[in-house]
Order: sequence, then C-alpha cells, then structure tokens
Amino acid sequence: MPRRIYAVVGLALLALLAAAVVGTYAYRLGLAEGVAEAGRLAAPGGAAVPYVYPGPFWYHGPFGFGGFVFPLLFLFLLFGVLRRASWGRGYGHGACGSGIPSRFEEWHRRAHESTTAGETKA
Repeated sequence: MPRRIYAVVGLALLALLAAAVVGTYAYRLGLAEGVAEAGRLAAPGGAAVPYVYPGPFWYHGPFGFGGFVFPLLFLFLLFGVLRRASWGRGYGHGACGSGIPSRFEEWHRRAHESTTAGETKA
C-alpha cells in the first residue's frame, strides 16, 4: 500500500514541476514578445512613450514575504504526509503506551463510587 501512495505523491510532484516549467516558459515567451512589440510602438512625432514602472524588484505582491513562507509550509505538509504514509497511525501513543495503568482505573472507580445519590456527575 505505501508504494501506491509514494507513486501518487511522486506523480503529483512531477505534475507540479511540469506545470512550473511550462508556466515559466510561457511567461518568458510573453515577456520577449512584449519587449519586441514595445520596440515598434512610438508616439507621433518621435516623442518618447512613457513607461510605468511597476514597483521595486523585491515586491512579492500582497503577501510580502510569501514567496518564502508558502514553499516552506508546503514542505512541512509534504513531510507530514510522507510520515503519515510511512508509519500510519502507529506513532505518538504517549507516555502510557497501549493502556491505562491499573492504579488509575482503581482510583477512577473509587472516585465515582464515593459520590452520594443526590449529586449529579459531570
């Protein structure tokens, strides 16, 4: 079963990589087309065409440093999924192991027996 999970995760990562490559290629192709087209544009009379500067080169949109945080969160998610696929639900049982100690069970039973009939249990 884990092999199938690894195969699906691997194919998903490969699809994401392919989408990133195609997106990058399309962006650069559009940028080159825009630069070539901008050379043909000219204002009448030979005046310069104003250029609107988009902002500082380090600006990453409305999330600021999101270009660093979101891939990091994706890596945490990926490692969590791989850990879950490898070990399943078998990790993290806590300090008690597989059961409740008998002393605790005895104390719990006595605590409920000592309540009077008029009291309500929470």
